[in-house]
This record gives sequence, structure tokens and C-alpha cells, in this order.
Amino acid sequence: MFVISPMNDENVEGVAVLEKENFSDGWSLNSLKEELNNPNAVYFVMKDENSSEVVAAAGMIVSFDIADIMNVSVKKEYRRNALGSRLIERLLEDGRKIGVKEFVLEVRENNEAARKLYEKEGFVFEGIRPDFYSNPKENAALYRYK
Repeated sequence: MFVISPMNDENVEGVAVLEKENFSDGWSLNSLKEELNNPNAVYFVMKDENSSEVVAAAGMIVSFDIADIMNVSVKKEYRRNALGSRLIERLLEDGRKIGVKEFVLEVRENNEAARKLYEKEGFVFEGIRPDFYSNPKENAALYRYK
């Protein structure tokens, strides 16, 4: 069983490990710790109840009634178990509770698995942001959810 809880001082290191495993330019531990003190940031982690290991994480930065969803990350061996969907649904639910009307996100253009996940969750493709990512350089696909 998997449990979702807010990111905090006790689990932020697990999120940093996940970022390093999954992204060539993932967020550092220091950057994630700064988000803990950001009143506009909402981050969740998902732990395996048996091992207490952080197996997935996602967050968003809220600005007025728009939320920018940050990295949605699932540990490789736990993928294809709807963990990403559960985290996205939690972000949407919590965002709506605080008045968010629109959610946006960027994803690497060639990340087909993530793009399918976002589209399944109701996000609509809006266009391409050229050379948005580095390491390696790649376009971003922009998605919006209203």
C-alpha cells in the first residue's frame, strides 16, 4: 500500500534522491528544502507503507488562481501502478480547495509516457516551448488543465 503525505523535513531527502534518479537536471536537496518554506508551494510524497521509501513525488507552485505543476516523479520500479495519477489527482484536488482554476505544466517533448499520463488526467496540449530543457537540450510540451 502507498501513502500520500505532504513533503516535510523528514521526507525531503527521499524526494531529492528521486529527483536525481529520474531527471538529468532535477531539483537539488537545497532547492527542495527552500520549497518547504515557500507559502505558495504544495508538494506531496508517496511512500511505500512497507519500506517507508519515497517512491513518488509531485508538487506545484500556486500564483493567484494558476498553479504550475512541477516535477511529477515516480521511482522506476514502481511505474505503471497509477502512482503518478494519484499524485496528480491530489494536486488538482488540493489546488481547487485553495482557489486554483487553471493548472499548467511542461514536460519533455519526447517523454511519451508522461504526456499520455497528463492527457489521461485531462490536461490539454497547448504547444511547444523550443529549447526549454537543457542537459540534454530539448523542447517542452506545454499542457493546461482548466
